[in-house]
Amino acid sequence: MIESSAMRRLIALAASGAAFLLLAAGGVTAQAPAAAAVRLGIPGRLNSGASVAADGARVVVTWAATSDTGSDVYAAFSDDGGASFGAPARVNDVAGDARMSGEQPPRVALGQGIKVAWLSRQGSSSVIRLATAAPGGHTFGPAATIHAGGLKGARGWQSLAVDREGAAHVAWLDGRGDASGPTARPATAGAPAGKGMRQDVFQAVVLADGSRRESRLATDVCFCCKTAVATGADGSVYVAWRHIYPPNIRDIAIARSTDGGKTFGPPARVSEDGWAIDGCPDDGPALAVDARGTVHIVWPTLVSAAAGKGIFYSWSPDGRTFAPRVRLDEGAGGAAHPQLAVDGDRVVAAWEQTTGNGPRAFLRAIAGVPRGASGAPALTPVSVLGDDGSSYPALAAAGDAVVAAWTEETAGGSTIRVRRLGR
Repeated sequence: MIESSAMRRLIALAASGAAFLLLAAGGVTAQAPAAAAVRLGIPGRLNSGASVAADGARVVVTWAATSDTGSDVYAAFSDDGGASFGAPARVNDVAGDARMSGEQPPRVALGQGIKVAWLSRQGSSSVIRLATAAPGGHTFGPAATIHAGGLKGARGWQSLAVDREGAAHVAWLDGRGDASGPTARPATAGAPAGKGMRQDVFQAVVLADGSRRESRLATDVCFCCKTAVATGADGSVYVAWRHIYPPNIRDIAIARSTDGGKTFGPPARVSEDGWAIDGCPDDGPALAVDARGTVHIVWPTLVSAAAGKGIFYSWSPDGRTFAPRVRLDEGAGGAAHPQLAVDGDRVVAAWEQTTGNGPRAFLRAIAGVPRGASGAPALTPVSVLGDDGSSYPALAAAGDAVVAAWTEETAGGSTIRVRRLGR
């Protein structure tokens, strides 16, 4: 019934002239007009959790397709900057092993091939898996777990980046250090005991030969906000997360490695927002590094009890000293789940915001970012990215454009939408 109703909706879309792309093994493709969105999805499944990566005209979009038998990770490929896509490939080599939630989608990165990281379940343990497709290829090899096996505790909220040498950098939250059970934790880092499970921040570097090294960056952090990782042209690696500062403040922290992820310096506080909350907001930061080495970061934080959350942006020349925050949303409340991409000399940020008809994805560009940690950038007006029911947007710079992908709710479930946005 789901598949047949989805097909009827596609026929209706085609009759109306709308651009669409529903994908299955050996599926069809449709060229989308400029600035129109294509649809990606596996028939008969709920499709959600988009991630997008680009290298010039090469664009890859990943997502999770869920049915009663489990979830699988799929990747769709474009060679024309995201204007059209071919049939997808399943990424996970164990059918149905993927796990997906809003802040835990499969993540994709491009660089000497395609890397995809996702959350999986093996017995009673949650694990982070990584698979690779060769440069120009559409087929993924066997997946590998990026950490030791048999670990206790929850883990996930992974992020992924690839450095100039083609090594994969994966950051995640890991509960292996929580010896006190799933609902209590030791009171470390000034956090009160008993306020949720303990999670630590880990980062692993996975080299082309499969060898791996792992670092613990911080202990007892906010336990269900996504992490972010980015690499610079000079080999620097940056990892960001929501930290717990005394007595119980949930602000964003960032750590920098200058040796390719072997070691990290102490975390720096991006902004003293002062958000005190006895729980996790399930809403973390996003990172990007431009060609000149400037670090760009967006994150959500509470503005006030009446106004709710807002989306804020800052930048840093060194990952240690950050400019005063700049608010990106227009203050309507309910802003969440930001992402960003560097497009030449501008930064583009996207987020979702609650409207009268559910979530909706929005977009804003930032230009003229100063080289130091002072001054003021120029903001374009906020623009609508998706229709009502659009959520969890993702972005990547693709040549002279930015490619955006997001989850869109439909009458029969959900699909992935992708749009190429020129300057």
